[in-house]
Order: sequence, then C-alpha cells, then structure tokens
Amino acid sequence: MNSFTKYIIGLFSLALLASCEKDMPKFSALASLNVANAVLSGNNVKLNTNVRDSATVNGYKLFQLNASQSTGIRLYPTNNPSVSYYDQSREIVNGGIYSLFLTGTATAPEAVFVKDEIPPFSQDSIIRVRVVNCSPGSTALSLALASAPAANIFSDLAYKQLSAFTTLPLKTTVPTGSNAFQIKNSSGTVLATYTLPASGVISIASSRFKCITLVVKGQVGTTTGANAFGVYAMSNY
Repeated sequence: MNSFTKYIIGLFSLALLASCEKDMPKFSALASLNVANAVLSGNNVKLNTNVRDSATVNGYKLFQLNASQSTGIRLYPTNNPSVSYYDQSREIVNGGIYSLFLTGTATAPEAVFVKDEIPPFSQDSIIRVRVVNCSPGSTALSLALASAPAANIFSDLAYKQLSAFTTLPLKTTVPTGSNAFQIKNSSGTVLATYTLPASGVISIASSRFKCITLVVKGQVGTTTGANAFGVYAMSNY
C-alpha cells in the first residue's frame, strides 16, 4: 500500500469518526427541584423553564432543572406571570436534589431553598419525616404522634425553619395513632393534625421506606378557605 493510499484511508477514517461523534447523543447535566406552594392568598405557580406544569396552592410539584454554576430559578403565579414569587440564580450540581418551600403572602412572598441530603433507601419498614414551618406569623411549633402526644418529635420550629429527617416505624400493621401527626404550639395545644392515608399518591404503602416532608401552611386562627391553618405532605424520595 503506497503512501497516497494510506493518506486517503486516513482522511476517510477521520471523516467517519467526526460523523460518528456528530451523531452521538448529547446528555445535559440535570437536577431535580421539589416546589411546595404555601403562599397565603396565592395562586398556582410555574417554573420559568417549564410552562406546562405547575405547583398548586397548598400542593407541590417536582420539576427538572439544568445544572450549572448559575441556574436561574424563577417561580411565578399563573394568574400574573409578570410577578415573581421567587427569582434567584443558584449553583445547581449535576444529579442534585433540591427543595424550595414558597411561603409568605402573594404581595410579599418568601422562600426556603435547600439542597436535600436524602438518607439511603431503607430495607426496614420505616418512614422518614421532616417538617417545615410555612405559616407566616406563627409562633414556634412542635410535632408529635397522636399515639404519643407527650413526646415531641420536633420542638420550637420557628417560621421558615426546616427540620432534619427523623426515622419512625411504619409496619404493615399500623398501631392506632402512629400514622397521625399533631402540630402543637408552645403551650401544647394541638393546632392541626395530619393522618397519613391508607391510599393515594402519598399513603402508608407508598411512603414506607421513603421520605416525606410535612408542610405547615396557612394562618394560625384561620379555619376556612385556602388560608386555613393546617398541614399537608410532600413526597420526597
């Protein structure tokens, strides 16, 4: 084989390699963002990079983010897209898991942003629970099980404070009150309750081995409407 033939073969090989590289799929660096929407008198919210889905009032939505050193995150109400409930740039790592809790009021929204450290998947029949206080103007709150109301799981949880995850048993046979949570004030008065249901998107079965966040929402003393004081669950991983 002469040198000219080798030269032609070399050029052909380079062209073929370049073509293969062009046709190979390109993967983006991605992360997840779980948004809880507890804004008083607010509306459903959308993410600037996702015009289809929204986090409902007193609900949550898991979104996808592009990972970068400065990822713009803007959340806005569907009834007034020119207003921002949250508008910041964050360093987002590839594969990162983040939560953002929207609170405050529609005219003065606030937020709690956190990079989650989700505990490893458990083989035991347990549930991992944390709580966030998204009730503007509330005093310090505590969390207990209805089956053991005198033993607080968390205490002195101030407004916009997020607890760590704690592990609780969740066997196939659930003892009475062990799936019912109480939110109490500093005097021990029960202000709201949440019972992990037997079925649904968030349930005893679907939450076993996993993590949930209890979101305290609304205004203390308000008992009706979207701004009523209460608690709902957000599924994590």
